[in-house]
Amino acid sequence: MTRWKSWVMLIGLLGLVVGGVWGADRLVTSWHPGGPTAASGTQAIARVTSVQTEVDSGVTLHKPAPNFTLTDQDGHVVSLRQYRGKVVVLSFIDSRCTTVCPLTAVVLRNVRHDLGAYRSDVQLVAVNANPAAASVADVRQWSAQHHMLHQWAYLTGSAAALKAVWAHYYVSSQVLKGGVVQHVPAVYVIGPRGHERWLYINASDDSAPVLTAQVHNLMAHIAPLLPGHPALRQFPQARQLTYLAGTLGPTGHAHPFSAPAIRPDGRVASVHVGQGGTPILLDFFATWCPDCQEEVPALTAYQHEAARHHLPRVLGVDLRLSESSTKAVQHYVVHTGLPYPVALDTTGAIAAAYGVSGIPTEVLVSPSGHILWYHQGLIAEAALRQAVQRYGTAGG
Repeated sequence: MTRWKSWVMLIGLLGLVVGGVWGADRLVTSWHPGGPTAASGTQAIARVTSVQTEVDSGVTLHKPAPNFTLTDQDGHVVSLRQYRGKVVVLSFIDSRCTTVCPLTAVVLRNVRHDLGAYRSDVQLVAVNANPAAASVADVRQWSAQHHMLHQWAYLTGSAAALKAVWAHYYVSSQVLKGGVVQHVPAVYVIGPRGHERWLYINASDDSAPVLTAQVHNLMAHIAPLLPGHPALRQFPQARQLTYLAGTLGPTGHAHPFSAPAIRPDGRVASVHVGQGGTPILLDFFATWCPDCQEEVPALTAYQHEAARHHLPRVLGVDLRLSESSTKAVQHYVVHTGLPYPVALDTTGAIAAAYGVSGIPTEVLVSPSGHILWYHQGLIAEAALRQAVQRYGTAGG
């Protein structure tokens, strides 16, 4: 697993990210006026203006967090004040966003996983940053699509109510021509007594080091606020899980499917699994998943060995619902040089059929679509080959 590296701790504060564009230029926006907090924020902004960086090191705050009352994804009325006694991680999420906001969700899921026994002491709260898609159904759908439905409170309200919250937290958001939302992807850490303690701007970079760095930074500012003030070293070192781990073993049920697939040359074809032929090794992944990126060399090596020794070939299965576009997946396949085709799970039905709750996940499937072997998480090429050789001759 990719290790935390200090060189990615470059400074980049208050970016204005265009929701439909990757890597949009960062622009400086307003800060808290008056007092020592505003001064430190202004100084921090001055240091980073016009500097293109990867990870925002954030700024320390010491101001009471303004209370607000909105409605969550389940239709419940929620106020910030009701979470007193817990650490609150407050983010601002566009309910139609397909770029930086999903990456914020990845970081928050990792943080929640790494908290372990302290998970109940931290509340994740998101405020809708899209006044044009502000229904409860909008925030619920986004939460479900990005695997956050039961992980946080995603709050929304009328345009006026949302704008009042943005103003209190100095988050600018506006709907541009074509419905594109321009907003600041700010993330606050609020202490158990209701004071803002730290703020950073989530990056639009989906690389493993950047995601890891942001998880590490958040954990470093949450840990001192937890009961007993646990040391950061008590927690896993910047885990890179994208979904929570689950378990599933060989099953008696067949799961055949057909799907569009991207070939190594970028062209689109169709694939059919569990409908005769030979066993196949499915690799469930997403292009933005750090562990999935790290596993590519092992899968590539295995695919070459499979060709030489007549072993089951690899078929990637991309969780298309979590991606910005099919074109982005095509670019990833070609740019990364994947030597195997990638099926597009455009509805989530394939992952659901195979019980996938975490990525990367490898599933060895028989010619009739039965699961012969299942593994969730990173795996070395030698261990992968050994498992396939052991279970690849099973019936089904």
